Amino acid sequence: MSSKQLTVLFVALDGYGHLNSCIGIAQKLVQRGHRTIFALEQAWHGEAKRFATGIEEMYYVDPNRNPKFGPNEHWINFMDGMKSTFGLPPMEALEQIDPELYKQFFDAMLNVDDGIKKIIDQSKPDVIVVDSYTTIPAVYKSGIPWVWSTSAQPLSCLSHDDLPPNGTDFPTKGDPKQREEFRKAFIDKLMGVLVHFNKRITEEFGMKPSVHGVHHQSPYLNIYAYPKEMDYLDIRPLPEKWQSFDHFIRMNDKDESFEIPERFLQKPLGKLIYVSMGSLGCVDVKLMNRLITMLADSPNRFIFSFGPRKDQLMTLPDNICGDSFVPQLKLLPKVDLVITHGGNNTVLESLYFGKPMIVSPLFGDQYNNSQRVTEMGYGAKINAYKCQPKQLHSLIEQLLNDNQMKERLAKISKRMQLSNSTEMVAITIEQLHYQKQN
Repeated sequence: MSSKQLTVLFVALDGYGHLNSCIGIAQKLVQRGHRTIFALEQAWHGEAKRFATGIEEMYYVDPNRNPKFGPNEHWINFMDGMKSTFGLPPMEALEQIDPELYKQFFDAMLNVDDGIKKIIDQSKPDVIVVDSYTTIPAVYKSGIPWVWSTSAQPLSCLSHDDLPPNGTDFPTKGDPKQREEFRKAFIDKLMGVLVHFNKRITEEFGMKPSVHGVHHQSPYLNIYAYPKEMDYLDIRPLPEKWQSFDHFIRMNDKDESFEIPERFLQKPLGKLIYVSMGSLGCVDVKLMNRLITMLADSPNRFIFSFGPRKDQLMTLPDNICGDSFVPQLKLLPKVDLVITHGGNNTVLESLYFGKPMIVSPLFGDQYNNSQRVTEMGYGAKINAYKCQPKQLHSLIEQLLNDNQMKERLAKISKRMQLSNSTEMVAITIEQLHYQKQN
């Protein structure tokens, strides 16, 4: 335990994946006697502290956000504009991206900087932890030691010429020409967005342009979560000021209401399978209905996280149940298989509990996770938009009956659960403060 109570401020992109990852770290800091505060957009009131006792919240206002929107609705509407690219091969998806949407995304981050600065001034933190895809000027210029924590797949934050680009499902040791073609296409497509971002950074905030796209790495400490069995350390050793950890998984210390219906548990059917396409993917009603239709004829039982558009979905068959929200960490130990979009939190949580995965990526680093899960033997990938029902059914049975995969998963699960990963993150944050003091 630290001899001094620190105040640690978390500044996370206001999406559930980023928030949940930070909560895992914050929980351990609270247990070690520290004060933790989350800087949240006002629509997210209560979304951090409702999952963990001892967490505080402070709020800023995004003037461009619809005040009627609840948590996540802003990004749900944003993702509706990108939905046409979901499930496409990475190069095709890149070709169809609207650069204006990316520009709006990055502008939204910079437009709330004054609100975040006020929270920093009021809370007077000893350390700041940032989980965002873009630079937060108020944090960078504060003079306070800060940690850039990446809740996404590690290729999203640490690129390397000998590894696939972020946003692709290219093999880890694949064709260098294929990687280079994608990188060139990415720059050609989004160079205008990068120029726009760096112009705002320099002219409005008096900072030097970023050499890492739309973010500045922390001069103090940069961290990400990915178990060593999955990481790329044999190809890309960690640079200075970087550390990796097995996971940032939060553990629920407050009761969550969802329970698997007893009538569902008693059905004389096959294995229990969890289906989650993430807090953004689940709003694609067409995709969700397709999954329901394909799985209706399976001999197995499925629990869905339906998301906020549950009421727009088709009538459920007898072998499917779920809710708009289900407590994933409470559910995972009880299931036999996970069908997921490949978000980093879900991938790590599935590995933590030793569950095989079928990954159907939608966008971004989910593609990289789908490839890495497959090639490391912890699951398989599929395209839920295009596959035939028989393909999905066959893949489910293949993974459920793969005993060698079960052994690999049991091994990584045991090691992750014994790794004290979030404890080590908390200790590292404490050490960062004392190093700065000395």
